Amino acid sequence: MLPKYQKVLVTTDLSPLGNAAVPYAYAVVAEKGGTVILWCAVDVSGMPDPLYAQPTPGETLAQERAEIREDLFSSLEALVPEEVRTAGKVKTEVRVLEISGSVHDAICAEAAAKNVDLIVIASHGYSGMKHLLLGSVVEHVLRAADRPVLVVRSRK
Repeated sequence: MLPKYQKVLVTTDLSPLGNAAVPYAYAVVAEKGGTVILWCAVDVSGMPDPLYAQPTPGETLAQERAEIREDLFSSLEALVPEEVRTAGKVKTEVRVLEISGSVHDAICAEAAAKNVDLIVIASHGYSGMKHLLLGSVVEHVLRAADRPVLVVRSRK
């Protein structure tokens, strides 16, 4: 029996490369319909504690964070292909998560929590020294995920 992909999680860091994975996620469910979860993580481990932070005059830290969150939601919603909007077969759920741990753990946890059928993620394709220094979120997701992962390779 062939697997049916009805719910797909696609991750992006909102870079052009990260965004390249988005059309692939929609392509998987476009014909029969389903849900695509557009997912982006914001690392808050380095953000100042709101109790001790000095906000800019006239604006609180909470307001700044809310504006950043709004911008992220808008950026993610802009990635939905026009043909998907008009066809109406595919639902889109936009998720912005604030994390303070590893991105790959957050991706796998979100996939499990949302019970997705497939994770779609772009790879920078680093090798050698860059791979050693920067690591690979994709590699960690491939090792840790308990469901299929579609890796979209960089065209650089």
